[in-house]
Amino acid sequence: MRWLNAGYIEHYVCEHCHGIHFSELQALDGILESRLFVEHEGAILTSEIEIRPTALLTLMADLTRLNMNYPSLKIFVDVLDDNMPRLIVADYLHTKAGIDQAQFLWIVQHALMATQQLLLEVAELGFLMNEDEPDRPSTAVH
Repeated sequence: MRWLNAGYIEHYVCEHCHGIHFSELQALDGILESRLFVEHEGAILTSEIEIRPTALLTLMADLTRLNMNYPSLKIFVDVLDDNMPRLIVADYLHTKAGIDQAQFLWIVQHALMATQQLLLEVAELGFLMNEDEPDRPSTAVH
């Protein structure tokens, strides 16, 4: 968390999932959650983007292209019975061999920037869930 502070990356620790949430990304329309989990051998950065159910088939057809356009991110769709479909955006950072502050900040900033670009592209393609659409049971999954 000191490194995130040094890089001026706004964040907070969630009381429900113990993840470090990225405030700037979570403030964007379409992002449900954006967080960092520090594990024993690495760190996982994940963001969840809420997708319109009617755009799911088209998004699935475009998923390979999106993964090729954002090679540092792993992009996949998560569909649960009781929630709206979500586009999961992830990056994994291996830290067991060691990492310094500059490397960490560069990787996190790059992942956050790529996620923002992906969100803009998904919005332009019309895949995002709109605020005014009916039956919007939007809840964060912890």
